[in-house]
Amino acid sequence: MKTSSCKRFTLIEMLVVIAIISILAGLVFPALGLARQNAKKSKANSECQSLKTAIIMYESEFSCWPVKASNEGSALSSGDYITMCKLLTGDNGKKMMFYEVGVGFEESKGILDPWGNQYQVILDTDFDGRIANKGDVSTIAGKELRTRVAVFSFGVDKKKDKRSLTDLAKNKVLVTAW
Repeated sequence: MKTSSCKRFTLIEMLVVIAIISILAGLVFPALGLARQNAKKSKANSECQSLKTAIIMYESEFSCWPVKASNEGSALSSGDYITMCKLLTGDNGKKMMFYEVGVGFEESKGILDPWGNQYQVILDTDFDGRIANKGDVSTIAGKELRTRVAVFSFGVDKKKDKRSLTDLAKNKVLVTAW
């Protein structure tokens, strides 16, 4: 009679291996979530810069902003934003494309940030080289916005909540281009 010389895992050894794998997975998954969030912020920052450049190029070509801002120093309304996005993506008199659309574009919503929300755009409607000093928009992080166009995203917050834009910028939640 032959005896088997096969070595087998015991239940304890199997549980130890599973526990070690679980601990390693618990360490890796939060890091992956943080990396994914940082990638979204980086993409939003790049898109803010591109959108700002497209708006300035449109203004240079047509000698006017893509839309008339309804309130100096305030972000464009949703309807104005959608109209502006259509003009920047080729739906203008000269059929010129100022912004190349990608994944984050919906005809009914415009250009969307990585979290699926519209970017916030503020225009210098009086052409003095700075955003009007109204509310906390123009003094984010204690600096006056000396620019003709400001583009930003609320990031993971999705929309402005009770915190001020300054607080959002300090906490690095706000993604900006100005």
